[in-house]
Amino acid sequence: MKINNGFSIKEENGVTIVVCDKTINRNFNANIQLTDTSIFLWKLLETGDKTKEEMLNALLGHFDISAVLALNDIDVFIRTLKENGIIE
Repeated sequence: MKINNGFSIKEENGVTIVVCDKTINRNFNANIQLTDTSIFLWKLLETGDKTKEEMLNALLGHFDISAVLALNDIDVFIRTLKENGIIE
């Protein structure tokens, strides 16, 4: 998985959100706020194409989190990004 061109994150009023370059995708108007875990996963995907297993290993290595909770967080993150056309 990787982030499609034109999408990025920014901090606004203490909240990190997903933004889209309107010259690439005029129809994107979702309001997606990221948690610490999803910010970490986003930055991981910014470094290149990652598998779910790579994302899991990175989360487990960075956060004090169970594998079950980490997998749930990854699934929610991926589903949200796919539903909004943010990842391939």
